Amino acid sequence: MPEDVVEIGLGPFWIRVATAFGPRVLGLSRDGGPEIFAALGSEVVIDHPDSGVYRFRGGHRLWAAPELPPVTYAPDDEPCSVTTSTDRVAVVGKADQAGLVKGIDVSLADGSLLVDHVLTNSGSEPMEVAPWAITQVRLGGMAIIPIDGKADPNLLQANRSLVLWPYTDLADPRVTFHQGSLTVNATEGPAFKVGTGPDPGRLGYLIDGHLFTKTVEPAGSRPHPDRGAVGQFYLGDAFCELETLGPLVDLEPGEWASHREVWNVEECQGLDQALIRLGVGLR
Repeated sequence: MPEDVVEIGLGPFWIRVATAFGPRVLGLSRDGGPEIFAALGSEVVIDHPDSGVYRFRGGHRLWAAPELPPVTYAPDDEPCSVTTSTDRVAVVGKADQAGLVKGIDVSLADGSLLVDHVLTNSGSEPMEVAPWAITQVRLGGMAIIPIDGKADPNLLQANRSLVLWPYTDLADPRVTFHQGSLTVNATEGPAFKVGTGPDPGRLGYLIDGHLFTKTVEPAGSRPHPDRGAVGQFYLGDAFCELETLGPLVDLEPGEWASHREVWNVEECQGLDQALIRLGVGLR
């Protein structure tokens, strides 16, 4: 284990966090099972003139939405503070060039991992931001994005949305639509991204006989970036991402906003079983 990585067991889970940069959760596994997260070389970057070089590295990170390069892509190459206990690890970075301090807190509760994300405005001006929790997972699995929603009794009102990015091709052969979800075969190819809301529930990723899920609360009445896409999925040529968004918040200097995900990893043999566990089925 490198000196700049801390590994901690939280019940059946093992996670690895970085200390030399971040905050980043670099690894996740359960009971000796496979590593779920992607591990990327230093050459996988965004190099934008308004932000500098942002290194993806893989694993789980916290960004700020909406996606504006000077804020969102602010590099996180400075050392972090890491605090551990028997059932918790907390990682806090230094203020970035946008004036945001980012923190990720992972704790064990009822057999799952609670992952709390905090954005704090350490600058001198107000900021409108939303916490954006992004998990990079290894290619080779199957992503499951629920697009169902609670319907009115007479089925008269729209109850869900599917949000598309300019480069998204709905005829992409890696994508299959079901009544209550879409699945994406996470293999190399053109970039693809979709979002769903207001209540995606759990996003899932099936790989090597294990199902990774992240659960997020419904949007409610508060505004969200990206046309209300609380849950998002991105597929690139080196990794794919399961993403969730918190609501937009006006942060005065010194104020903070938080966003919670619930993670789990369980053995799961086959897509049919994964869809049932996510509550969407094939239908």
